[in-house]
Amino acid sequence: MNKGGKNDEGFCVKCGTCNTVCPVFMATGNEIYTPRGRQHLKSRIAKGEISKHYAEIFSKCLLCGACHEACPRGLDTPELVISVRAELPKLSGLSFLKYVTRKALIHPSLLSGLSRAGAAADALFGEWLPQDSGLRLRLQGLSKKNFKLPASGYIEKLKADETTAAEQQESMLKGDINFYVGCLADHLQPEIAEATQLLLSKTTGTKAGVPFTQTCCGMAALAAGRKDEARELAQINIMAFEENDFPILTSCSSCYYQLRSYKELFAEEPEWQQRALRFSERLQEFSTYFLDKLSAENGLLVPDESAFRKKVLYHDPCHLRYKLHITEEPRELIRLLPGIELQELPDGPKCCGQGGLFQMAHPDLAREIQARLAADFGTLTVKTVLTACSGCLLQWQQGLTGENKGCRAEHPAVFIARLLR
Repeated sequence: MNKGGKNDEGFCVKCGTCNTVCPVFMATGNEIYTPRGRQHLKSRIAKGEISKHYAEIFSKCLLCGACHEACPRGLDTPELVISVRAELPKLSGLSFLKYVTRKALIHPSLLSGLSRAGAAADALFGEWLPQDSGLRLRLQGLSKKNFKLPASGYIEKLKADETTAAEQQESMLKGDINFYVGCLADHLQPEIAEATQLLLSKTTGTKAGVPFTQTCCGMAALAAGRKDEARELAQINIMAFEENDFPILTSCSSCYYQLRSYKELFAEEPEWQQRALRFSERLQEFSTYFLDKLSAENGLLVPDESAFRKKVLYHDPCHLRYKLHITEEPRELIRLLPGIELQELPDGPKCCGQGGLFQMAHPDLAREIQARLAADFGTLTVKTVLTACSGCLLQWQQGLTGENKGCRAEHPAVFIARLLR
């Protein structure tokens, strides 16, 4: 099999292998939303013939990478989709809510506005919108129940505490590891960042340095086809971590993938590509890093009575599963935990339907994709789902509300931190 991964090295022969793995096709049954359908459409449509329907077809892709993995010719349809989105007029194929959320990830001060929007959404839910309203589906991710802001973000809190801020700057100079926090652990669920730092402290004897100028990894911008925006964010992050040459740990799977791909954003800028390459070589993926630091022999992990014999499911983020093939390391890490039993889905891992900000543009379709996963999950006697992808985690947390009473989704760092001596 040729896994070249470049569209110009081959052409689609319409074999249909991609149909068998595409979450959108399996949910819709519509050939036009298959990878081969998009390959065909792109080859037949000139730039001047772009229509609203054309934009909508290319917006209904999760960029999960399953098709690229399965394609006998190695055609990189996700890259094709990103290139098409880059050609589209602003907001074509995107919901306004998705656009605002993407901007909020770049400008954290906007998150407070989204929180206020959540209060308004709750009022609409209670008084005006019927249960089957499409608008309700689009706004449900902003409801106060699903979108809660902490009193302050993780990095904001570090800055405010002068003693902690001084310690962080010292760590940047004298420590041995840095921490890329990511948007979820920084702004929405800082307990993830705190748990990660606790794990570092227990396993290495020191906390990581946190550059205060780091920003969004840029995945949402790239997925929207805004490569210029993604490059700007990449430059900010590369410069933020150039103060030393220590390894860079991140607790988010999708951030890890995006940060690793920075060198590809600067294919036409040799100087920045070299800086991006040096940056990517320092990155450490969460499960792989802590698998090396934790063991049954080091005495750090102790059974928690409340967790003893607890059954958990590990959810594979698509970017780790298809793009980087990191699937066994997270499971090995979970198997180290005393009193914890790891279960697997009967038909294997499935996409959760989050896809960056896909669920905001197409909430009904995202829910259909998630329903296939939920049906498999319902066959297990599991109450806890663990995943290190920020988007997947939010999707699971939202999906487990309501009928799945007593079930919860957590980041592995938060879960493991409760088992530390």
